[in-house]
This record gives sequence, structure tokens and C-alpha cells, in this order.
Amino acid sequence: MKKEITRLICTAICCTPIMGLAQTSEQITSPDNLYKEGKELFLEKNYAAAVPALKAFVKQKPVASLRQEAEYMLVSSAYELKDKNRIELLRGYLDRYPDTPHANRIYALIASCYFYEGKYDEALALFNSARLDLLSNAERDDCTYQLATCYLKTDNLKEAAIWFETLRASSPKYAKDCSYYLAYIRYSQRRYDEALKDFLPLQDDPKYKALVPYYIAEIYAIKKNYDKSQIVAQNYLSAYPNNEHAAEMYRILGDAYYHFGQYQQAIEAFNNYLDRDQSAPRRDALYMLGLSYYQTKVYTKAVETLGKVTTTNDALTQNANLHMGLATYN
Repeated sequence: MKKEITRLICTAICCTPIMGLAQTSEQITSPDNLYKEGKELFLEKNYAAAVPALKAFVKQKPVASLRQEAEYMLVSSAYELKDKNRIELLRGYLDRYPDTPHANRIYALIASCYFYEGKYDEALALFNSARLDLLSNAERDDCTYQLATCYLKTDNLKEAAIWFETLRASSPKYAKDCSYYLAYIRYSQRRYDEALKDFLPLQDDPKYKALVPYYIAEIYAIKKNYDKSQIVAQNYLSAYPNNEHAAEMYRILGDAYYHFGQYQQAIEAFNNYLDRDQSAPRRDALYMLGLSYYQTKVYTKAVETLGKVTTTNDALTQNANLHMGLATYN
């Protein structure tokens, strides 16, 4: 009898932790705790960790209001995690809950998805149907930047400039990016002085120092400041000899040498331009190269090069024909 009592006591002691563990596990996986855990992780922007808890919560068929909020966090997490079905998930949420207070943000998120896919017209339509000013400051600035870029990509430079200017005045995060695009727009519009004003402060910026010197040198060349265009081009080619813009820098350098009467250096620079340029070479560059050959008395090369200029009936063709004729008699 004594042995039987001892056995029952031992069994009870051994079972107690198991029963306690089962109760604790049940409390941890209760709907309230799942929702609380998922929401906390979502607010901490730990989206990958939030998803399992929120999915488990939704499976337990909670009250409608909490289910709606949990599903909102799930589709938002899908956007943040770049889920391949994120657009469908976001649109599906709007179909299920058309009166959701999150509708404005979800339209903005869908617009951002289209932006990243390069579907700029679709993105514009949604951005313009949303109230970007009602988003958080960070998301408002992100979406405004995307909106402005969409206008730029669809060649609406006027609207793009308005939005880039607006964003530059309010967002330190995007100030330099806006300055670059505003400078580019003004360069495209041939407002060279305004473009130069915005390009110059960016020439030492890590993000833009391999890009903006081309525009700076080109503007100097257009304005016939050949000494400045020469210096910028030489410095750029020393720093980035194999950059994609190196060909254009050699062309600008050749332009400067030509106008300084340094024809041999112009020939070398223009040939470097032709060797690196994969598209059709500029006629003015071929013309200056041809005249540089003429000035250095390499007449066969002058005729051959100037012959490539005479594709259009204009003043450049007339001058090329004149020097081709002079070269033939030498």
C-alpha cells in the first residue's frame, strides 16, 4: 500500500509540468496573443516575422474588425517584402473592404508597385487618385519622388519640375536627387545657366560625381567656354577613363582642342570618341575632325571624314564640300 501511494505521488509530480506547459502553450497561441505579436512585429517593421503570427490569427476566424486589420497588415507586409503577387493581394483587400480607412495608402502602395515595374502611366493614374498628403511624412516623400519621376519618364517635364521643386523644398532626403533632375530638365529645355547652377554643387557628390561632369562640360562647350570644358573633360577622363560617358567627354575635349587650334590633339580626342561611341557619331564632331585633318595636311583623311558629313543640305555640308574640294587639289 505504501509503495502504491509513492507511485501515485511520483506520477502526479511528473505530469504536473506537462499540464502546465500545455496551458502555457495554449495561452501563447490564443487569438489575442497572436494578434498582439503580429501587430507589434509589423509596427517594428519586422514584416517577415509578423506574417506567420497574423496568418495564424486570421485562420482562427476572429471578429470582423480585427480580421480586417490583420489582413491589412498582411497585404502591407506583402508589399514591403516584394511579394510577386503584391498587386493582386492589395487589390483583393480593397475588393473585400471597399470602405477601409486604409484605402488611400493602399492605392499609393499599388501605384508604387507599378512605378517599380516601369508602368509609369498606370502609376500616375493611381498617384493622382490618392491623397499623398495624408500619408506619413516618409511615405509622402517617397511617393512624391516617384510621382515626379513618372512625369519625367513620360516626358511631361513641366509637371515633373513642379513636383521635384516642391519635394526639394520639403525633403532633405531627396534634396540632391531633386536638384539633379531639375538640372537635367533645365538642360533638356536649353536653360543652361539654370541647369549649371544646380549641376555644379553635385559634381563632388558620391552618387552623381561620375555623371554630372558630362553635363557641366557640355554646357561649357555650348556656351563656348572651351577652357572650362577642357578642364572638366580632362579631369573626368583621368578619374573615369572607362565610364559610359567617356566617349562624350572625348568629343567635348576634341571640340575644345579644335577651337584652340590644337588640331593634332583634336584628332586624337575625336578618334577616341569614335572608338568608344557605339551609336551614330555626331556630324559636328566629324566635321571638326575632318577640318583638323585638313589643317594638319592629312588630306586623304580629311576627304574621307568630311564625306561622312554631307548627308544633309545645310551649312555644315557646304563647308565640308568646300574643304573636300580644297583637299583634293593638295
